[in-house]
Amino acid sequence: MRPGTPFGLAGLLGLMSLTACWSNPFDEPQYEDRPKTVPTQVDLIAFHKQRAAEIDSLISSKASTWPGREETGTGIRLEWLDRNTEAAKVSDLPKGTVLELHHRFALLDDRVITTWPNDGPIAFELNATDLPSGFHEVIGAAHLGDSVRALIPPSRAWGMTGLPPEIPQEAIIYVEMGIDLYRLPE
Repeated sequence: MRPGTPFGLAGLLGLMSLTACWSNPFDEPQYEDRPKTVPTQVDLIAFHKQRAAEIDSLISSKASTWPGREETGTGIRLEWLDRNTEAAKVSDLPKGTVLELHHRFALLDDRVITTWPNDGPIAFELNATDLPSGFHEVIGAAHLGDSVRALIPPSRAWGMTGLPPEIPQEAIIYVEMGIDLYRLPE
């Protein structure tokens, strides 16, 4: 460059860097194959449907050897071990009736949550006790004096959160219990 020219090499580089700052970020090519960072609603629905099918399959396989098994509309599998259809139906009892559950609640790996011999019977009032809805459903279908075993899916037990540390997330609960009227301790 000749002396007296307003731009030198440094000026030319400076001008190029300014134009780079002024460029439009939307001029960059958009890539369709970029990984998603957030799942879509469709992705989440598909995931939960697949997970629900896996849980249902596991429950079905565990209950497949129960000769008198029944399935409720909510996915609970149960078998009546002792059935006394001549006795009063629990759902027909007056509101406020307290029942006594001689029970064993466990996880599928046989880790025991609570048992009657270790913890004593559970006093239970239908639609008032704070056990999850699946327990109310099974007990509400019983007659006084019935014994039942059941597999309660997570959606009807402690759900996606579980009840740490005893009950993990999405736990299927295995239940064995006898259902009768509450008796005052002697």
